[in-house]
Amino acid sequence: MLDFAMSPGSTEEAVFSEAPEGVMLGGVHVWRIRQGDPQLLSDSERAHAEVFRSMEARAAYVAGRAGVREIGARYTGIPPRGLDVQVGPTGKPFFANAGVDFNVSHSGGVVVAAFSVKPVGVDIERRGRRGDFLAIAQRFFHPDEAAAISGEEDFLRLWTAKEAMLKLSGDGISGGLEVARPGPGGGGDLAGRSVWLRSFRLGAHRGAIASFQPFEVKGWFEM
Repeated sequence: MLDFAMSPGSTEEAVFSEAPEGVMLGGVHVWRIRQGDPQLLSDSERAHAEVFRSMEARAAYVAGRAGVREIGARYTGIPPRGLDVQVGPTGKPFFANAGVDFNVSHSGGVVVAAFSVKPVGVDIERRGRRGDFLAIAQRFFHPDEAAAISGEEDFLRLWTAKEAMLKLSGDGISGGLEVARPGPGGGGDLAGRSVWLRSFRLGAHRGAIASFQPFEVKGWFEM
């Protein structure tokens, strides 16, 4: 198993439920998005959706982009079509006209989004999608991390933690997995900057949430 110094905190099973009326954003809220209205997408998002050859991936992209607008409307009072979703210089989407941060991840048809008033990153990965995970770890992880991996669970905990950290920064995987170092007790280091992490399970999926500040997940919701 992973050495404690490289483990991104404890892992819990995520249990999603319907959000209460008038839900207020505090801490981090994680949403499972099962569907979204394609009419809420911008012209550029609709064009991007057509690029996906996989119907599953296309549906997940549409659900994610439409869903964040519907959820964002709950927190901001701005109608879904009034929320201006822009993409930053490193590719991270954000609301240009609302003080709410979000991040989306999808894998194997499952879509989750994290919301906070502070920058947040989230990633999920389905088991079995990374066939030769040991070779991937040896190529892209720090040597100490790769050497400590004894199975897929170890790999996925590190992979999703690293991805969530890089998505938090806005760099994504292009930022280099080796610079994202999950640490002890749910902490981590991203190119010299402290990060707080929380891992979770969702059936056959494993996920992680990242923030530059200590945080609690105050709600697991679904739509």
